[in-house]
Amino acid sequence: MKNITLITGIILLIANLLFGSILSVYPAFNMWLNCGVIAATTVLIYLLQIIKMKDAFHISLSFLFFLFGIIEFVLGLFAPQRYTDNLYLSVIILIVAFEAIMFIIVNLVSKKIK
Repeated sequence: MKNITLITGIILLIANLLFGSILSVYPAFNMWLNCGVIAATTVLIYLLQIIKMKDAFHISLSFLFFLFGIIEFVLGLFAPQRYTDNLYLSVIILIVAFEAIMFIIVNLVSKKIK
């Protein structure tokens, strides 16, 4: 399952790069932003599979990270092409930070549950 996650993430990353290269309506800023979103989502889901935790946490977080990844990707598609005063980019950063915090908390709680 770990290999499937990595392979899928790499395929999606390559597809995103190709679409960014081929489509003129897909600006480079948004392409690179979405490459970061795909990479972050893939890494978080992969880490879920590596670290031992209760099955309920594993299944629910996998689904939530996938759902948040889709939301981040859509936000990345519509984000303005600038770093300053970019609400879409700010929301993406907040979602990724929230995912990381959830991951850490669930990992700690899962270790304490016997």
